[in-house]
Amino acid sequence: MKQWLRLASRLDKINQAFAFLARWAVLLMLGLGLWNVIGRYMGVAIGHNLSSNALIEGQWYLFDLIFLLGLGWTLQRNGHVRVDVLQSRWDHKRQSQIELTGILFLLLPFALSVMLISIEPALKSWSIQEASPDAYGLPRYWIKSLIPIGFLLLTLQGIAEAIRHWSKIKNAGEAKLD
Repeated sequence: MKQWLRLASRLDKINQAFAFLARWAVLLMLGLGLWNVIGRYMGVAIGHNLSSNALIEGQWYLFDLIFLLGLGWTLQRNGHVRVDVLQSRWDHKRQSQIELTGILFLLLPFALSVMLISIEPALKSWSIQEASPDAYGLPRYWIKSLIPIGFLLLTLQGIAEAIRHWSKIKNAGEAKLD
């Protein structure tokens, strides 16, 4: 079991690295948003456009990056929304059993499906060098690549969480034998 827990720890580190990128993207997105607002109003005052479609789309793309690269890290930090009215009354073994069941039958199939379904459109976007339909917009193929990557990270973190919950269930069963 120790080697599985080491694997879970390695998967945690992968998501932590991507979360580090997402955190910096938050600052960039806020700075870009601030510039877009200031540039819009100051531009009107001086009669020159200080913002552009590329800057506005850049802000959207940074939000996408934050959301998609933060999926796995949010799961790692137990930050996804849950309805735990019943769960709070259960013992730790029962909680882990329910979590493991949810991960295996809901989270992993969903995350794998989205990842697999999104690969083809991302590759197609790269093949045609898809760009924004707006004048001076940004390329779309970069951002479409983040969808399968984000759901891959969520899948990897789901595997790490499944390993941990399996370990808790196993350890709780062994403790009762003692």
